[in-house]
Amino acid sequence: MSPRGSLVAVCIGRAGELWKTPVDEVTVGEFGLAGDRHAGPTRTSSRRPGEILPNDRQVSVLAHEVLESVNAELGIALEAGQFGENVLVRGLGDLSDVEPGAQLRIGGVVLRVTAQNDPCSNLMEYHRGLVKAAYKRRGLLATVVSGSGQRLRAGDPVELLAAT
Repeated sequence: MSPRGSLVAVCIGRAGELWKTPVDEVTVGEFGLAGDRHAGPTRTSSRRPGEILPNDRQVSVLAHEVLESVNAELGIALEAGQFGENVLVRGLGDLSDVEPGAQLRIGGVVLRVTAQNDPCSNLMEYHRGLVKAAYKRRGLLATVVSGSGQRLRAGDPVELLAAT
């Protein structure tokens, strides 16, 4: 049986915003979440400015269990979107053992995991120890496989599927 959970929150980051803002629902597009700054078929390399790459970071996923754990460990109160995630899920563990190629089904949408999401130094805005605390459990990066036109909202079922 595949691990199952639920969608706690869906968040969007608009151009010029560092963090993401929770919204009631969002439409999934062919290359990410409508209105999110990370959606699109390509992205600019963070290591080689100006280099255009296929977008393997269309959607970011964070485990609610990690958010709760980090808040308790560091005595902070981060909320949905403040880790920079698009979707906050519960019930699948901390996601640290999920390999690239695995898939997540969220409602009628299927995402393919492309990588673990390394924490960036921007998280130190909240606590100087947050990057270290989040290392190897920041969540996942994914691309849209199917479900363009579908809507995501809190409460949607989430299922972790094996790589295909």
